[in-house]
Amino acid sequence: MRLGELLARDDMRLTLVTGHDRLDRRIERAYPTDLPDPGRYLRAGDLVLTSGVWHTKAADCEVFADALWASDATALIVGLIVLGDLPEALVTACERRGLPLVVAAAEQSFGAITEAVAAEAFAAERRRAERGRAQVLIDLLGAQQIAPGEVSAHLRLLGADPALPTTAMVVSGPGDPDLPAVLHEVLARKDRHLIVGGTPAEAIVLVNGRASRKSLGDELRALGVRLAAGISEPAASVSQLGEALETARRGMESAKEGPGPVSIMSAADVDSFDLLLASLPSGVRRSFREHLLGPVEAYDARHGSELLRTLDIFLETCGSWQRTADELYVHVNTLRYRMQRIEELTGRSMTSMRDRTDLYLALRAG
Repeated sequence: MRLGELLARDDMRLTLVTGHDRLDRRIERAYPTDLPDPGRYLRAGDLVLTSGVWHTKAADCEVFADALWASDATALIVGLIVLGDLPEALVTACERRGLPLVVAAAEQSFGAITEAVAAEAFAAERRRAERGRAQVLIDLLGAQQIAPGEVSAHLRLLGADPALPTTAMVVSGPGDPDLPAVLHEVLARKDRHLIVGGTPAEAIVLVNGRASRKSLGDELRALGVRLAAGISEPAASVSQLGEALETARRGMESAKEGPGPVSIMSAADVDSFDLLLASLPSGVRRSFREHLLGPVEAYDARHGSELLRTLDIFLETCGSWQRTADELYVHVNTLRYRMQRIEELTGRSMTSMRDRTDLYLALRAG
């Protein structure tokens, strides 16, 4: 929980006196104390609550504020039942140290504030644990190393229903705030269950339940930040979930080149061979590549040659002999020898556009 979030709660009845530029400071725990110098008991991130019985003179405020500053406490909350009025010396001491100072309403219980902070800390820990379990499933799906039965077991463990369709989303953003946490909050609905993982700058979301691409896109755009997102078609079977995740990832990479602050790609937007390849099962792509290029890769491995790189550059330069030779720093005759060897190994001809296309797609299928 951040300080600004606590202050925004009407039920807490808190008023900020100093530290208006530090509302993003994180609260780790609430610590009530009336010790004149509580420094030895404090730790970074503490929200310190005090009734001020330690206050007898202005110098006491310096000692108390200094203890909080030295321990890197998040903020100080003062109740005024004992003090009556907030000491000006305490305001000055907190301002000098950049320590947020908050006043609690006379009828506000420190116990209620402490409970609110503890409840949020427990909820945050639960979210971290769930995110860790979600990441395990996401990693296994990404590596294509999990059987359908295990996918179903993981989904149930995470509170999802394997019988419902699941849509995969990969979303890239600025990284601050934490994107997975933001999407978990924004996309949550009663008729769907979210499994969220990833990094602060790249969130991976499995939306278990009915969700259209349009509705998900509208919800992402409502965030008002720059995003690139790939969205798969709903996977009707858990056996399709790994492919759906890979399709979403390829879509996100393509969306990075899209216009506007929020660019979204899905299977319905297939307009390049990259997305077309991404829609194919990884086993099919791997088999296609190995069938066409396996002999070339094996030749390179045995002889330390660069036939595969030569083929890649030749196709990328639209079959220009001179440009390819220049980029490889070889004579054109050497290039012609290499291309002849590639034709022998693959059984394909560089004079055939169909064969060139097959080889190009095989290169990109990896």
